[in-house]
Amino acid sequence: MGKIKSAIITALLVAAILVLALFATISIPELPGSNGVVRYNSFISGGIHLGSDFTGEAYAMLYPEGVITSADYYLVVNDDEAENKQEYIDKYTSRGGYFVDNEKLEDEKAFKESILKDAEIISDRLSQKGYSSYSVTVVDGYAIKMSVPTNFTYAAYKSYDNVKRSEELTKISTTMTVVKLSGKLGLRDGADFKTSKSLVSINDDFGSFFKGASMGGVAGTYFFNIDLTDEGYESLNEILLSQDSGNAYIYIGETSLSSAINFPTLSLGSPLSGKILQYSSSENFAQDASIIFSSVIAGNVLTNKYNNDDVNTTTQIVTVNSVFGDMAAVYLAVAVLLVIVAAIVCSVIKYKLLGLVNALMILIYALSLITSIMLLNIQLTIAGAFTAILGLALLCFTNFYVFETVRRETQAGRTVQASVKLGYKKTLAGVLDLHILLVLASLILSLVGVGELAACGLIFFIGSLASYILYWFTRFMWYVISSPVKDKFKFGGFAREEDDDED
Repeated sequence: MGKIKSAIITALLVAAILVLALFATISIPELPGSNGVVRYNSFISGGIHLGSDFTGEAYAMLYPEGVITSADYYLVVNDDEAENKQEYIDKYTSRGGYFVDNEKLEDEKAFKESILKDAEIISDRLSQKGYSSYSVTVVDGYAIKMSVPTNFTYAAYKSYDNVKRSEELTKISTTMTVVKLSGKLGLRDGADFKTSKSLVSINDDFGSFFKGASMGGVAGTYFFNIDLTDEGYESLNEILLSQDSGNAYIYIGETSLSSAINFPTLSLGSPLSGKILQYSSSENFAQDASIIFSSVIAGNVLTNKYNNDDVNTTTQIVTVNSVFGDMAAVYLAVAVLLVIVAAIVCSVIKYKLLGLVNALMILIYALSLITSIMLLNIQLTIAGAFTAILGLALLCFTNFYVFETVRRETQAGRTVQASVKLGYKKTLAGVLDLHILLVLASLILSLVGVGELAACGLIFFIGSLASYILYWFTRFMWYVISSPVKDKFKFGGFAREEDDDED
């Protein structure tokens, strides 16, 4: 390859890396061609969602019907003008930090066991969300606490992007509302439970009409499918065709799904188009719908109603910061940057200009992984960052392994070109076997694991693939960058023991 062509390829690659790195890490005051749109977030801070390690968590307290907090109790009892003051005194009995309806205390053990069982069902529902971490705990035996990562980007966490922050909190609120829905599936002729009537016979279980629910997505468009059984398809058609017009609303207990998650209605007077009901929706709504349907169809129905008392009409979401502090994400970014700089410096010291080739591969690896995490919406945690560093170590180990093999060949008296060719030939089997093993292991981990474990598996799967691809790209760029250099031995920091001429 000629000197000019090599210089052009090198210059273009370096320029591309610098531009991508600039957009990824530095805020742009005004994007050209964007009609004056100002971007104050880098791609990294505005595009990568962070786990609770960095941006904290959101939690909500669920109080079963018949349980109120001490604060709600004394708010009424200490108010001499409250009309229901005596009612509260007669109705509730103190239990730790809560007050419990006396009727519930008639069989207190069974009541507490029902709350514990509900917590298990709610935990199972949340497990299907794919959170890097979450928790469902029973507090003092009478309330349930749900905690999930806020899923903020750094920009949203620091309130640089309040729109994204609001979107994430809305998603959390919707999910926490859906997973606490109690009761069986129902079908009614109106959106209000009290004024509507059931369209399903009292002897029929509407949930038995269905055999499963799932979600999917193609090119950014998400949908969820509800599969009807053969008998359910016929029965539902009969119900829909029994009336001339109007809409049928699907319920979970006393809650219409059209109000909870924008669930579509069924048209009365119109037959079903098939045994699979498919609806397009946002990713979060599609996921929530498939979760609650699958749970209820499987018979996992909550015993108690939660946050439905007059004093607890809504589920309030509370956010708390990371236990590692507000600067945890910044500290991680600095630590990762130091690792990358250290790897580049070590490469250059040991292999001279050849170290710059490895440095280019390190930067390409980093940008590829950042882009993949953003596109696949992987929630980044400390464990995920450590996994990414392991992938970087794999890349450097692979290149150093090849470099040292080439060094030994040059010391045996071969030319650099011959040594490179033979070095890659000798290392190919080992490198290929190692990467196949790691790719398969990480793929299995990402498919079998859940939460943070699955995310780490996916990150290492991407990192392993990138390492092997860059193994070959390293050879190409080695050839390109070293092409204009006359002394190939000095380019790689090799010591030539025999005085051979290079062809």
